[in-house]
Amino acid sequence: MLSKTSIVILGMLRKEDKNAYDMLKMIDLMNMKYWFPIGATTLYETCIRLEKKGYIENTGESEAKAIYRITGKGKDELKATICALFERIDYDTVWFCLAVMYSDVLTKREFEGEKKKRAALLEEYEIGTRENKEKMIRGKSTYAQLCAIDRMIHVIELEKETLKNL
Repeated sequence: MLSKTSIVILGMLRKEDKNAYDMLKMIDLMNMKYWFPIGATTLYETCIRLEKKGYIENTGESEAKAIYRITGKGKDELKATICALFERIDYDTVWFCLAVMYSDVLTKREFEGEKKKRAALLEEYEIGTRENKEKMIRGKSTYAQLCAIDRMIHVIELEKETLKNL
């Protein structure tokens, strides 16, 4: 599975070829610094790794800087990663944000299938989380512990709402 930074890079390149500086400008324009900051060094190093793996390639259009395009292998890996993200629950909500953000790499049919899988996972996770909360209440857990469980319930509810609106 791709890293978060790799997902962002491949996700941007599926629309148009870009150099690393233009990718950084796009990241800034999207205000990603508030929910997933990517520094210049990380972006450049990730581009090099993606190129070595054959997920992106330099178009050769400029001698001064590398202009990257996503390869077929990169599109396939991005698609596989987006599917994998829809099919797992993670406390780190950035993963789901990235899956939604770049879900247009999937066909309509694939996307509908992934939404159904995610909805089923969320339903199962919500039931388990609510049961766990009841056990914690009976076990006289601290207020802070209950707040953490409530946060997860709110995340589940928010993700369910997001799926409904997609």
